[in-house]
Amino acid sequence: MWYVVLMLVALPLVPSCRISEFSCRNGRCVRPDAYCDGNNDCGDDSDEPRQCTVCNRTYYGEVGKTYLLSLAKPREERLPFLCHITFTANGHMHGQLVQLIFDAFHIGRFEPSALDGCPDGHMQLSELGRPFTGGSWCGLAKGFAVYYSETSTVTITLRVYHSAAPFDFKLRPLKFIRRRATSLVSGDVCRLLLVAEQPSKRTDVSDRISFEHVAIGEPLKGDLYQPPSPLLTTTGQPNSQDGTIDASLSNLNQTGMELRAWSECTGERDHLIFYDGDSTNDPVLVKYCGGDWLPRVVSRGPHMLVAFHSSPFSVPLHSESSPSPLRGFELDVDILFSDSNSLDYSRNSRKCEFWVNASHPDTEDAKGRSRGRSGDILSPRHTLPPNTTCTYRFVGQPTDHVWLYFASYSHQPLLGNSSHNCSTRLRIWDGGGSQHIADHCGSPRLCDHSSLNNATRLTRPCTAHESYITRTSQLTVQHHSDEGTALHPATFRIRYEFVDTRYVGEPWPGRKGEDPPPQPCSRVFKRSKSGHIRPPKDIFLYGRGGAKNMSCLFRIEAGQNERIKLTIYNASFGENTDCTTETDLHTGRSVCQRIRQDENGDDDSDVGATSELHVFEVPWRDVKVSRGCFCDNSSLSPSGGQPITFVSASRVFEIAFTIARFNITEDYHDVYFNARFETVRGPDCPRKQRMRGSGGEIELVSPPKAKADKYCDGLPWLVEAHENKSLFLLTWGHIMTNITKDDPLACTTKNRVLLYTGKPIRLMKVVCPAPPQDRKFAVHVFSEEWTKGEAGSGMMLQPPRPPSFLLEFIGREAGSAALSWLEISRTKSSLMQLAADYGEPAEPSNDTLDWECPHRCPELNACISSSLWCDGRSNCPSGFDEAETQCGGVGRRLLARLPAYAMLGGVATGVAACCVLAGVLVASRLRLQQKRRRRRLGKDRNTGPHRVPTEEMLLDPSSSTTSS
Repeated sequence: MWYVVLMLVALPLVPSCRISEFSCRNGRCVRPDAYCDGNNDCGDDSDEPRQCTVCNRTYYGEVGKTYLLSLAKPREERLPFLCHITFTANGHMHGQLVQLIFDAFHIGRFEPSALDGCPDGHMQLSELGRPFTGGSWCGLAKGFAVYYSETSTVTITLRVYHSAAPFDFKLRPLKFIRRRATSLVSGDVCRLLLVAEQPSKRTDVSDRISFEHVAIGEPLKGDLYQPPSPLLTTTGQPNSQDGTIDASLSNLNQTGMELRAWSECTGERDHLIFYDGDSTNDPVLVKYCGGDWLPRVVSRGPHMLVAFHSSPFSVPLHSESSPSPLRGFELDVDILFSDSNSLDYSRNSRKCEFWVNASHPDTEDAKGRSRGRSGDILSPRHTLPPNTTCTYRFVGQPTDHVWLYFASYSHQPLLGNSSHNCSTRLRIWDGGGSQHIADHCGSPRLCDHSSLNNATRLTRPCTAHESYITRTSQLTVQHHSDEGTALHPATFRIRYEFVDTRYVGEPWPGRKGEDPPPQPCSRVFKRSKSGHIRPPKDIFLYGRGGAKNMSCLFRIEAGQNERIKLTIYNASFGENTDCTTETDLHTGRSVCQRIRQDENGDDDSDVGATSELHVFEVPWRDVKVSRGCFCDNSSLSPSGGQPITFVSASRVFEIAFTIARFNITEDYHDVYFNARFETVRGPDCPRKQRMRGSGGEIELVSPPKAKADKYCDGLPWLVEAHENKSLFLLTWGHIMTNITKDDPLACTTKNRVLLYTGKPIRLMKVVCPAPPQDRKFAVHVFSEEWTKGEAGSGMMLQPPRPPSFLLEFIGREAGSAALSWLEISRTKSSLMQLAADYGEPAEPSNDTLDWECPHRCPELNACISSSLWCDGRSNCPSGFDEAETQCGGVGRRLLARLPAYAMLGGVATGVAACCVLAGVLVASRLRLQQKRRRRRLGKDRNTGPHRVPTEEMLLDPSSSTTSS
């Protein structure tokens, strides 16, 4: 045994080369492509023998290595030239398939009119065990042709017939690869099915399928082989969402090749067809046959079939300007997830139709907006096949209108040779298709600035010229694509909203001559027993719909012997609240106090309008009295305490809801109020509390005791003067100024007398009442034009309307108040004084001013009606009209008027006149005695306005004016 071992050690070691190597004579092993490459790789020139050639040899290689093989132009003496080069993948580390890339190829010329198209020579490919399908390559290839074998052995056969034929042949790189799929012969079809599955748990998936060394380009006669990809199974999201496949070509060398698709993909071109499903019966999304890139293609569902059609007359090419060889393309595959109920996903493969219904308002988002009442619609995320129309049908409630605008719209055809200019068309109908309102081949009306809205930036609302508004409750949008959206992508974002146009009550026509006219939100409730009152939800009345301000009036009218009970539950005035709700110390009512700051930072409560909810009582058609005002969000917030209730003293309530300076994002969720009314039984006020006449007296009592006082409790008094007259009012107490909570002793009673003037009325004086007839507490109030010189003179400007006083008694505890009023006019002396004050001539030119009125109150320097003179009641504050010096000569005045009556009839008339005179004298004396007696007893009281007949009323018909 030892001898055998020694003999083995003594034997020389001769290295052996692998089948994928070339064995040199000196024992070295070199790469197989080193043979006859022009370099002495072995060192002994054994790899470069004389007249060597790469032809008629079989080459082996190893996986992971690349090889270069080139062939020089054959010499003329060797023509016609025939060369066979065989490549064999020997399995395992030597691979199972062969990959060839033709780095340079130029064999003769290609002549379509020739018998086989290649008169100068050609190249053919054949594989062991596969039938020969024919086809030859010739001419000049401007790019890089890629070939995959289907079997382990492939043979290249080169033929050259003429010496003048151009010749350039180089393979780089040459690879031996492992089997990953079966190959494809020319003219065959390879189909790749992409599937997006739904696993039990959510995973984010993005995969890339690499089709190595496959390119698509200009035609050149020859063979093209491409291995199919295995079945791709991807994962998706839970069952509530469907996965769709997003495929696009990537990793292509930029050759500058123009995109070719559809009709340009003839039989001589290789092409890809993308089907929207798992079979060729499904719609075709795009047919692609050339270019540097493939547009994005998205399937409608979880399946997409990609079919690669190989043509025997096609060879991939590459631009000569490209600095690097084409390595093929990669198909990027992403899984997109879309809710199957969303408006950007068509559930029907043959019909692209979406229905948008106004949902029930109980489905609301975090801000309270109904999800189905408004929303966004995106263009379909999946690719649409040619000649597809996507229809969007919006169906609202019967009282709805549809508001729609495009936040964005983009249409950029990738092919410049469209069949016609209007390959993508957008149409819009009002209703179910009855009234056509828009037809666009290009961009529709855009409200593109709305897409800039974010948390820190707000844009203005979309106007009517930037949107579409229907007159009915339905709207239809159709988006049609003749050539599909793969190569003619059209994307858009639509914002829609169902506008609720319901209004409570009946339309309020407004008052005669009202300017501006009332908005549509102003409503009236006529003799309704009960009802809810709230502002409408019409978005165009709010800031988000483009409105700057809002002014809504709600009028409630009760029937005879009815009152109105109004309850306000809550209110919100938005963000621009420049007002606070305070409690008036005189009345206990809520009032609105504006808060504004000028440039110096000082408060200015008289500038600009404010947002408020104002409750008015309307005792007469042209008179409104405030019952409460609210203007901040805390005064009537949903959680701000108990509701506020009002009960009318008349038959009419009005609610004025005014919003000033809307924020552009505000709508009926930010600005609103909620109220309810009902009518209750209550007798009407039996007396006339709107008066016009020469004078009268009013007595106010708290709490009311008489039936008339109870029925009229809370109803104000209105005193009006005749044309060219003024008013004087006498009451007892003192006028309150600047009362605050820090000065509770400013008035010893909680009762108040409020004096208003003008139309619309405004508060003029607040009187703390005192016992009547106490001269030290007498309060004299003249109508405003008296001190301004605007009444009673032809020289002065006449007032726009006769002056008036509205009197309101606030009885918050037991007590009483009394007032008397006079209709007055100016004396001659006062007119002359006014003329001097206003720079007029000293002597008035009007003849009516030449006399001094005979009945006047000297302490007022004012004329009063003759009917009040000596009527048994003191009308002048000093009682001058009832003094004995003025009333003692009544008989003489009447006697002076008798001759005129005596002329009417003889003795009988004279006797009658004497009887009348005697009766008047006796009555006058009795009235004077009764008056003095009442004054002594202190019982000269009255419970309402009244007027005592005088001799002027009996004898002078022109002075017979009565109070109303």
